[in-house]
Amino acid sequence: MSPQGPSQADSLAAVMRDSIDAIYSSPVKRCVQTVEPLARSSGLSIATAPGLATPDGTYQPREWTEGFFSPFQRELGGAWMAGAALAALIAMGNAHPGGHVVAFSHGDVIPVLVAQALALYDHVSPPPVVDRGGWHRMRFGTDARTVESHGPVVSLPST
Repeated sequence: MSPQGPSQADSLAAVMRDSIDAIYSSPVKRCVQTVEPLARSSGLSIATAPGLATPDGTYQPREWTEGFFSPFQRELGGAWMAGAALAALIAMGNAHPGGHVVAFSHGDVIPVLVAQALALYDHVSPPPVVDRGGWHRMRFGTDARTVESHGPVVSLPST
């Protein structure tokens, strides 16, 4: 977590803590650290969702790195990440139908996940990309499907 991370995590907790039914996080340490203040303030536990993790090369089977697919291993990794993230989103929805779920992930996973969720409902425009620490609120009900994009709740210096 960056030096600004703890104050940013506290600010996110203040924004998100009301009326939530479940908290999910990538198992990556910095992501779990970011969601811990929300878990404390809401009294909910953190469920880890491996599908929300950023790919780090450990999920590449030998079939991707050797032989015919080796020139495409980066693309295959991106496709795998997209599928894993969508599977995590579907599992969260099935576990909490009609509920309010908070899911923490990474800057390379979130835009893909939001775009996939929108595509499921024939929305052709991807959401805007938000700066590090930004967040999206997605609502998928029978009467409305919306995505709100928000910038960071705490300004971070450029790196």
